[in-house]
Amino acid sequence: NENLKVHEWITKYTQTGKLSIVTGYFTVGALAYLSKATKDKIDEYKFILGDIVNFDFDKERALDLLNEDINIDASLKLSKVAQEAVAFLELDKVLAKTLEPNFCHAKVYLNHSNIDGKDHHFVSGSSNLTEAGIGKKTTSNVELNIAETGDNSQYRELVKWFNELWEKPQAHDYKTVVDGNGGVNRIPFKQYLIDEIKKIFTEYSPKQLYFKV
Repeated sequence: NENLKVHEWITKYTQTGKLSIVTGYFTVGALAYLSKATKDKIDEYKFILGDIVNFDFDKERALDLLNEDINIDASLKLSKVAQEAVAFLELDKVLAKTLEPNFCHAKVYLNHSNIDGKDHHFVSGSSNLTEAGIGKKTTSNVELNIAETGDNSQYRELVKWFNELWEKPQAHDYKTVVDGNGGVNRIPFKQYLIDEIKKIFTEYSPKQLYFKV
């Protein structure tokens, strides 16, 4: 229909300033898109992300959540996209927290404009920061969002909600990881994301690829 998809809204309305995002899941492709579309305008990002990898040892599940689309064509392109996502996360202006032990079901995108209050905007609804969620790829999912520009009451309420969530004790700078021996380790959350995504562009030998296929 004629309504803008989430990625089209972000591209069209994002102004110089700050961008705050809450999402249950994300994919490297959506993160790479966000970097390309907004990093020249945004001087601070704040992400609150769900516990995308639970306390288990199923690495394929983690890869599915990070990539979302494991087919041959997508996999061949994934290395470059993953490197773009890592470069974005490594920026000092990108801050990230994870919710533990709560499950993050909320999805919201908030842009605070440094230019004029009428240029603030928000998107809130069902769209995770994934290619499917923001409309970058065709999917059978039905998403429902509301989006508005301006310094209105809904925008201010969402900013208040986000700031309170950012300060809650359940929003952690560290990720709790259980190793293969049952040991519990705490890793800076952003570094944890970077390390997980870096695994995607590991170089494999032809023999390893043959056995993988």
